[in-house]
Order: sequence, then C-alpha cells, then structure tokens
Amino acid sequence: MKSSPFARIVTLALVGSLSLAACGNGDGDDEADDVETVIVTGTPEADASSTAPTETTTAPTTPTTTATEEMTIAPTGEVDEAELAEDIQFAQQVTDEWWALHWNDFFSGDYTPPNVVGLYDGYDEANAPVCFGEVLPPGNAFYCPDGDYVAWDKTLLELGYEIGDSWPYLIIAHEWGHAIQADLSMDLQSVQYELQADCLAGAVLYGAARDNPPTLEFEAGDEKEIVDGLNFIADEAPWGMSGDHGDSFERIEAFNLGRTDGVPGCLPGMTN
Repeated sequence: MKSSPFARIVTLALVGSLSLAACGNGDGDDEADDVETVIVTGTPEADASSTAPTETTTAPTTPTTTATEEMTIAPTGEVDEAELAEDIQFAQQVTDEWWALHWNDFFSGDYTPPNVVGLYDGYDEANAPVCFGEVLPPGNAFYCPDGDYVAWDKTLLELGYEIGDSWPYLIIAHEWGHAIQADLSMDLQSVQYELQADCLAGAVLYGAARDNPPTLEFEAGDEKEIVDGLNFIADEAPWGMSGDHGDSFERIEAFNLGRTDGVPGCLPGMTN
C-alpha cells in the first residue's frame, strides 16, 4: 500500500492480456463441508425499447431483482475483516472520485454520486436496507433507484474476498456503474444492462490507474482475481433479456472493452 497527501493509494493488479480462468465452484475432492450458496443478483431491468433516442434523462423504476443462477463457494474463514473493510472504503473512494473528475469528459450536467448504504448484513432482516418495500437479501450487491443508493451484502464480499482483494473493487465499480446508467438519457443506456455496468467498471478501474497521479496502482496477480470474479458472477447462458448478466465470455469481453476504450466504448453499440 502506498499513501498520498490527498488520498490513500489502493492496489489493484490488472496486468497482461485478459484471459479466461476456470470458475472456482468447489468441485474438487477436498471441498470444504461448509459450503454456502450465494445468489447472484441483477440490477434494475431496462426495457428493451430504451434504445430509442430521447432527450429525457430517466432512471430505472423497477426494483433490483435476483437472477436465477447460483454460485457456491466453500468458505475458508481466512478473510481479514480489517483489510476487507479498508478495501471497501478505498474502492468506494476511488470509484466516486474518478467519476467526479471525469464525468464532464463524457456527459453534460453535473455528476451526482449515489447514496452509499455500503456494507449490510442480509441475514439481519430487521436492519437490512429496503428497496421498493422489499428487504435486500444476503449474498447480493445492489443499486436501488428507490433512494438512489448502492449496497453490498457482507456475505457476498467476504466470500468473494477469498478470490482476492480485487473483488470489492469489481463489485463496487459495477454497482456504481448502474447508478451512472440511471443518470443517463435512455439513448445512452444499453439494453444489455449488466454488461454495460461491467464495461463501466473496467473503464473506471483502468482509468483510475492511468490518471496522473493514479489512484489505483497495479500489482501482479489481481487480473486473474478479476477474471475469476467475473466467472463467478456470470450466468450459464449468454445474455438474452434485460437483467441477464451474460456468460463468462461476455462479461470478460465487456469489462475488457471498458479497459481498452474507456467510457465511450460502453455506450450503446458496444455489444449489440
């Protein structure tokens, strides 16, 4: 870790060319007995008709929904809670600061960050956040247009952190991408809503590393963590309707497009 007079420099490795890695789903003989199932969520669905150009800036009006795919991870119990909390804080900071700095490079008007509910415990229903009257469940990360907030469940981030410390950066940049989508006119929102958020996440993380001074510093090894993470949260089938996340190939391709082409590459036409 490095520090700066203005902000703590966080580390994220994205070196070499993006490549597919096997999805770690605990199929081995030495799989732990305590296997927890995590439901991977979608974000507010975009109407397929949203591709029609319009001058009106709109936000999604439907609640975050839960995808049908599940992923299983065998917890090791080796997550350092203090380090995870630090990475969550820095991921939020880096993502927000990058959009604040670069919003007007791509869009008119002012950048408005989402409210950050942040980490919550989905098993504690009495205190979990509510989106459109429904309590957010465990094992999920959300952008909720009802309240314009982002939130990520403790279980999801702890289990994913076992993949590596790049995990919270990927999850937070992705959900922040949905908040950005909500502030765009409909003609700038892709019907492939989840893939566009992946692309925006890639644009932010690589963009932050390219800034002068950078707010992300690459270290060897984390690129594979990001690929593994995208594999874990991918659907088994390719994108087919709004709300689908897309398969591993599509998710990695979308993230890589943000890496190479930045935000402009994420606007409609990127994967259509």
